[in-house]
Amino acid sequence: MIHSFAGTRAKNTTGDWIIGPVSDVPGFINAASIDSPGIAASPAIAIDIVAFLREAGAPVDEADPTFNPNRAPLIVPKDGLKGLKFSRNEFWKVTDPKENVVCKCERVTEAEVIEACRRSLPIDSTQAIRKRTRAGMGNCQGDVDNYDCEARVAAIIARETGLQVGQVGRRPWPGSSMMHKRVLDEADSARLVQLSDPSKEYTLHGAA
Repeated sequence: MIHSFAGTRAKNTTGDWIIGPVSDVPGFINAASIDSPGIAASPAIAIDIVAFLREAGAPVDEADPTFNPNRAPLIVPKDGLKGLKFSRNEFWKVTDPKENVVCKCERVTEAEVIEACRRSLPIDSTQAIRKRTRAGMGNCQGDVDNYDCEARVAAIIARETGLQVGQVGRRPWPGSSMMHKRVLDEADSARLVQLSDPSKEYTLHGAA
């Protein structure tokens, strides 16, 4: 469960979902801590969020002519290892992106990562690709000594976006997480307890 993140639920100290505007942050709408039955409730939640956005002044009633509701899935079912090729030490020895395996555990190909980079939502981190294609979500969790898939993904992101490889966000990813490292010690756990108390002021990564 830890490796695949299947079954995890976002909890908060209130024991309920948090849906609605934030009083002291204009334009910010919360849709957080939605555990079971979040999937069944998602259509109703979406209607409420649109209403909140409309009240906040967002142009939600203006149709987007570029919106495509029928996008193909990023995760493509594989027929085992048929048609896929692995190259442990030479990243780009396999030149066909549809055959070149970037993540061995999840059998994610270079073509899938490229497709994710070229969609409408910007990509600037390996975590973004991880969430879209499952590259790095396998049993080894991106182990450098196994297949080093995170380095492969970072190289593709840099090539597709024009970023330098060093500018591509990698794990640990403090820019989007309160956890600044993968394995937490007692001090880190105590810090998360402090952050979960809304009555206290706190500093996160040097910012109040």
